[in-house]
Amino acid sequence: MAPFDWVIVGFYVVAALCIGVAFKKRADAGKEGFFLADRSLGWFIAGTSIVATTFSADTPVFVAGMSRDIGIYQNWFWWSGIFGQMATVFFFARLWRRSEILTDIEFLMKRYEHTPANHVLRIFKVFFDGVFINCIVMASVTLAMAKVFSVVLGLSDEPMAMLPLIGPVTSTGLLLCLLGASAVFYAALSGLYGVVYTDLIQFGLAMLGSIVLAVLVYVDISRGDGLYAHLEAAPGFDEVVLRFAPDLRQFDLRTFTFLTFIFVAWWSGAPGSGYGVQRLLSTKSEHDSFLAFLWYNICHYLVRPWPWIVVGICSIYYFPQLADPETSYPEMIGRFMPVGMKGVIVASMLAAFMSTIDTHLNWGSSYLINDLYQPYINPNAKPHHYVNVSRIAMFLLTLVALSVTLRLTQILAAYEYLGLFLGGIGPVMIARWYWWRVNPWSEICAIVTSLIVGNLLALWLLPDTDEQRLFAVRLLITMGIATPIWVTVTLLTSRRPSEQTVAFYRKMRIGGPGWKRLALETGVAPLDEKLWHATAGWLVASLLMVSVLVGVGKLLFHEWLTAFVCAVVFVCCAFALKKLIRNFKLGG
Repeated sequence: MAPFDWVIVGFYVVAALCIGVAFKKRADAGKEGFFLADRSLGWFIAGTSIVATTFSADTPVFVAGMSRDIGIYQNWFWWSGIFGQMATVFFFARLWRRSEILTDIEFLMKRYEHTPANHVLRIFKVFFDGVFINCIVMASVTLAMAKVFSVVLGLSDEPMAMLPLIGPVTSTGLLLCLLGASAVFYAALSGLYGVVYTDLIQFGLAMLGSIVLAVLVYVDISRGDGLYAHLEAAPGFDEVVLRFAPDLRQFDLRTFTFLTFIFVAWWSGAPGSGYGVQRLLSTKSEHDSFLAFLWYNICHYLVRPWPWIVVGICSIYYFPQLADPETSYPEMIGRFMPVGMKGVIVASMLAAFMSTIDTHLNWGSSYLINDLYQPYINPNAKPHHYVNVSRIAMFLLTLVALSVTLRLTQILAAYEYLGLFLGGIGPVMIARWYWWRVNPWSEICAIVTSLIVGNLLALWLLPDTDEQRLFAVRLLITMGIATPIWVTVTLLTSRRPSEQTVAFYRKMRIGGPGWKRLALETGVAPLDEKLWHATAGWLVASLLMVSVLVGVGKLLFHEWLTAFVCAVVFVCCAFALKKLIRNFKLGG
């Protein structure tokens, strides 16, 4: 990169550090300020912060590489999340805010009796969600950033030194450690305040860089003989990569995987979790939580994906012989971005990296402090003490994430590994909100079964091969075994509502048949409208999102008739959704 590019990168790092210093005083007040920004966020900043966090350094690398290697339709691996995350908007976002908890793990103590099983479940989730899953995600982000740096900056992979327990240290690794330390610094200083306001800068930089790159690539490949002619001339090009769905007339593994994504894989994301819930809890009102997650969905699925996919597909023409498809995006950056704009896109990738790292550190440490350290180790300390211990927890999480990074080789494999376990517990995570009989043993059985069955399938019984990716098969088997087990355990262990379950209903006043018994016994009417209102809103909003997502892609690849049909569907859904939301209760 040119010196001017480095100036742009340096400007972002300095700005992030300044934001951290500016919000330190607010974060020092206590846990609620450090982890939830004192529940002061409006819908725009909360929603933008979620989308900025999901736009990590691995996202464009992963999406571009997957599109190039397998095809556009493979993006339904994450596009199917539309159905789950629109369910979050209409069924769960306002409930999370109404609960007034500090972490989604604390929900266990509000929802279930304080039995030994519940305490064990809470501690297990601290380590499983807050350390294990958290560090795998941070490791995948770090791996992606390493790929970007090694290609765009031309850094050598030769070890500079050997360190005990860590292993070889390369120039790329050293640079990532320095940048990661910057993220730890401002996140530790300012808590969630610093995280969300740096997210605003990150989102602007990220969208600017990715759109400019996609436009430059698209214009260049469309010259002369045109886009299709150039792609067809590329060695090894297969028109399958341009399809939005596999051939549904042939029920093969590709079709089975596609249908699994559409109908099943999104269940685990429906109730919300982790940093997404953290942002909902940090909003000013239920109204803001609803709009925040709706805004996030619009940005996440409609604004961001096509620039990455276009770059990944077009890279087949410019770099037909790449050994690692996940290097296609950084290779295209190096080829197309001019001086100045290269600095912008590297800064945007850096910002994406730091944004995701700071969020996961803040969120992970909130579990360690709020759900482990304070209730079980040191329950009577002063508020400022917990903030200081949170900063230590961030540092320890960083060390664990770095050690995981050294053992990770492919981003998609990491996400499929996590998706297998989360898919197995998805149904019970939904049911605990809308069925009073769900209890700690329900969740414990779902988790234990998913871990055992998932590992057996992934490592021994049905591992992937060079010819077949069996993620969808493993997912359905895991869910098919875990679900009847936890449902049976639920029916055997929960015959009458506990006092804690009754208290939970009195506070939340959730509607639906799963709480009808408590509504009758307590005489407290549900606060929410009938479930069919939420269901109709979810279905119409999901169809609207899919119509725009597919329509834009069809337009880019010159499939005019399908693009027109998608436009008609969008207009119809927009009118219907406007009426539905008008009748949807959005109390503050």
